[in-house]
Amino acid sequence: MEKAASILANLDTLPDELILGILDYISIEDYASLRALNATNWHLHRLTVDRLYSRFPGRAPEQFLRAVVLPPSDERTTLANHVNEVVWWTHDHWTRQARGRCLSLGDRHLLANKLRSSGCILNVTDPSLDLPRRFIGFSAEYEVHWWYLEFFLFFTPKVQKLVVHDVWHWDDHTYWFENLAANPERFENLKSITLCGPLRLENVVPLLTLPSIRNMELTQVISMRQEPGREFSWTNDRDRYLERRLPAGGSSLEHLTLRDSHIYFKKLGGELSALRNLKSFTYDHLKNELGPSELSTYAFPVLGSLLPREGSSLEYLRIRDDCLANVSQSDLIDTLTTRCFGGNVSADVKNLAFGKIHTLDIGPCNFGFLHTSDSTILGAVRHFAQCLPTTLETLRMQWQYQYINVWEDRMYRLQVFIDFLRLLAPAAVSACPNLKEVALVDWPALVGWFPLPAEVTELQRTYEEVGITFKVIYEEIQGAEPLEVLIDVEPGWLWVQETEAFERNVCY
Repeated sequence: MEKAASILANLDTLPDELILGILDYISIEDYASLRALNATNWHLHRLTVDRLYSRFPGRAPEQFLRAVVLPPSDERTTLANHVNEVVWWTHDHWTRQARGRCLSLGDRHLLANKLRSSGCILNVTDPSLDLPRRFIGFSAEYEVHWWYLEFFLFFTPKVQKLVVHDVWHWDDHTYWFENLAANPERFENLKSITLCGPLRLENVVPLLTLPSIRNMELTQVISMRQEPGREFSWTNDRDRYLERRLPAGGSSLEHLTLRDSHIYFKKLGGELSALRNLKSFTYDHLKNELGPSELSTYAFPVLGSLLPREGSSLEYLRIRDDCLANVSQSDLIDTLTTRCFGGNVSADVKNLAFGKIHTLDIGPCNFGFLHTSDSTILGAVRHFAQCLPTTLETLRMQWQYQYINVWEDRMYRLQVFIDFLRLLAPAAVSACPNLKEVALVDWPALVGWFPLPAEVTELQRTYEEVGITFKVIYEEIQGAEPLEVLIDVEPGWLWVQETEAFERNVCY
């Protein structure tokens, strides 16, 4: 005991700078270590409290609220101000163990009254939006709607980042976070929101009205069918929600990313036209059985809303749309300009629309209409280059590898693509004087290394002569897929196996 007390006394004499340096080596997600240090002595408690409470990991939300909000400790009134990131896992809140730890009715009344007396603007006329009333009436049943997270967020006023992993539990026929959007001063620090669906873009419309919002990343945004007997909350004279609440300058959102989404863009013109300050837009299309059956899910018409005639703030544009593999490259380039603005596109109109864009990332690109003769390819190259924004600095293209089934045909098409890229170098530098990089991106891991290394080396020399960098960028592998770890392979060796699904597709 004396030795332990001596060690604690020695820890108490260490300078703050040294302890903070040591804490940098402890992961912010290692809550067991942080809690142990926090309970060691007052010195370590003071230095670890910010790290311990800076991120809510998504477990036991009611116990967390009791720790940071409820009395008797005077310090607890300030703990909530340390929370700058909230992670939300809906399914983790309703396990049998979690339901058994829910707050007592008396504590629920205390929290509800704190919110009522906070001065926040709350909708108490609609029972479904009355947060204090719903929280008091909550009976530990399977309750998964967004209101519970919204209630929680009102007690973390310094939150900067929100990540929700399973919003597919929520009712997708309604707006979400309307109370939150009605209190922009309360959430003036909230800048980044990530939601993992499926969900509808309309669900998050209230969040677009927050002046603080800068970054939004949504996964599986789908134009889902309306359920029989259900109404959308954006109908019945509520479809002007954005128009009534946004300032003249539009939403403050700067970065919008839609991953694995299936959208019918023609029905979302109002939402997208409000994004007048958007600097980057990413749309990765993935067909979903919940999505629309219409053919007009083609992604590029969205540019007509994102790039208004009077000028655009857009600097980065990435489109991954399977529909591009079914059209010729000339149609793709026409879509980039003509279909956005209608009629013949003059240089002035193009420069007005793309006046700030510096990165264009498109694919999968179809060059099947081209032939190996330079004269045929040269015309397409010139057309392509003339349609590119003059401010462009980085051009990235994904080749349509996965849409060509015959291996010999793939190699022929790839050679045509190489010829296209070779002729593009002088044409692109003439049309885009600021161009610094051209890249072939997302080369699939299952295909192995790029099969034409000599051609790539030649392309690098060709582009280097005009002051541009050329590179091949391989796809990013998330987790173990699509690779398989073989435990009986000698360490340091890579085993490449041809499978029936990818027969003759692996390049050694």
